[in-house]
This record gives sequence, structure tokens and C-alpha cells, in this order.
Amino acid sequence: MTSRPTLRAAVRAMGLIAVAAGTAHAQMGPVSVRPVQGVLPQEGTPAVRYERVAGEVVAGTYAGVLGYFIGRGVGSIATTMMSAEHDRLREQIVNGVGIGSASFAIGGTVYAIGNIGAETGSFPTTMAGVSVGVAASLVMSKILFKGRMPAHESTSRGKWLMAALDASLPAIGGTIAFNNSRRWQR
Repeated sequence: MTSRPTLRAAVRAMGLIAVAAGTAHAQMGPVSVRPVQGVLPQEGTPAVRYERVAGEVVAGTYAGVLGYFIGRGVGSIATTMMSAEHDRLREQIVNGVGIGSASFAIGGTVYAIGNIGAETGSFPTTMAGVSVGVAASLVMSKILFKGRMPAHESTSRGKWLMAALDASLPAIGGTIAFNNSRRWQR
């Protein structure tokens, strides 16, 4: 019975994420922005802070990997009653739920990090960037590996590089989109 340990791990991971999100929200408190003459401009976009951009990409990538595996666990549990005749469909559903949950995990992480302080951006724009990154990642995988990572044609270094690029492209797309929509909070 492999679904029971998977269910426990998924529930445990979701509980940890909920506790971390609640703690982060409680620590942030209300943000009030009072423009001081010469300190916070009323117009224009804030300057790009490279440490924030790096944090958005790195944290978004890790959140996406975690979201993907949690989504696959949820998809596996949801499709356990499907017959063996539908294994291909089951795998497509599980993979789709994994990609969908990874996308929202990436978008939410990039948006949350970008909204720290007196700056804000657009969540729909961030999700559009994540979607473009997911599409680029899927197309790149299909072109280079025809949907599968061949065990005999590539070195271990090449496989890890490809996996890192696949995981990072959605976070990069979301970060670019979010930073294009940045503005001062009012």
C-alpha cells in the first residue's frame, strides 16, 4: 500500500508550508508606506535590486520543485481508483497536477518576495511569466530529449544541467514578468 506513505508525506509537507506561511505573514505585520519628501517618489518604477531578483529566482525554483512533488502526490492519490487500462492517462493527469501546482508555487513565491517593502507588482503578470517559462521548459525538453531524459546519450553533468534549467525557467519567466510590473505601493 504505497499511497498511504505518500499521503502522509504530502499532508506533512502541506502542513509545514502552511505553518511557514502563517509565521511569515505574522512576522510581516501591516505595511504602511508614508512618502517622505525626497525618499519615496510618487511616480515611476523602483530601481531593480539584484539581491531581490536573485532571491525571487532561487526561492521560486525551490518552491516550484517542492510544489511539483506535492502536486504529483495529490494527483497520484486522486487517480488511485483508475484502472490499469488508463495508466497513460493517469500519468498525464499526475504530471499535469504537478506542473500546475509548481506553477502556482513559483508565482506565489516570486510575488511574495517582490512585494516586500514599499514595492508591489502584478500577480496575473507574474503568473503569465511563469506560464511562458513553463512552456519554454516543456518545449525545450521535447526538442532536446523528445520528452524523455535518455540514460545512455547524455552525461550526468548534462542531465543535471538540463534538470536545473527546466526547474529554473518558470521562475526566471515569473521574475522577469513581475519586475516589469513593479511600482511603488500607494
